Amino acid sequence: MNLLKSKPKPIVEVIKLIEDLRGLDDVLHNPRSWSPDELKEACNNISFEANFETEPIENLTIQYIFKHFFYMMHQTGLYNPQKKLWSLIAQAKTIKYKPYKRIPKKDREQTKVSDFIIEDAYGKFVKVRLVHPQSSVDLPGIKDLMSSSSGKCVGIIYISDKEPGEEIVSRIRAKTNFKDNFDQYRSPINENCCFDLVVYQPTSDGINYQLRHPDLAKTDSTKSFVPAESLEAFAAHKAFV
Repeated sequence: MNLLKSKPKPIVEVIKLIEDLRGLDDVLHNPRSWSPDELKEACNNISFEANFETEPIENLTIQYIFKHFFYMMHQTGLYNPQKKLWSLIAQAKTIKYKPYKRIPKKDREQTKVSDFIIEDAYGKFVKVRLVHPQSSVDLPGIKDLMSSSSGKCVGIIYISDKEPGEEIVSRIRAKTNFKDNFDQYRSPINENCCFDLVVYQPTSDGINYQLRHPDLAKTDSTKSFVPAESLEAFAAHKAFV
């Protein structure tokens, strides 16, 4: 008899911190009725538990998606054209982690990319591709990612510390029908899936994130700062039973 247990797949659980207080899923019932302060309280009523050792950039980026990106979408109105993506984040309980490995051999030592699959109870998901700081490859895998989303993928969020060049911006705009008055915000790469591009900049005490696409022309409202001290929002790591 084989007594060896298979290694559990790397997972992050999304947990409501205080059950009696309102959380992200409550925001969906009547989004327009929520004040900024109420929304912040709901976004902060969340914690995470991982069964693998997350790196700081991974930890803070996951928190950015749930606590800051979700809030930014509501406050800028982006949640309306990207309702499926926004709603899935609010209802997600599990995040699967997969390292992205399609990196040229000569760049593998200096490039790391993490994929996070944010899932709901019905198998629909949002894919977050995170390029770690100081990668030697500019925006690895972005072209393939935009052309390979499955029917259950309702959104893609690409996050990198590198600013996109003109060629990439033009490709994204062409792919997402940017000239259309509604699609420039919905940013569809197919009928069911939208695309967002976020650029980050590490600092001595945290990370600055900013939405680059869609271009909302609201510079301050698309910026978020996630302090390094919030690393503690992840519970002590353990293997799930």
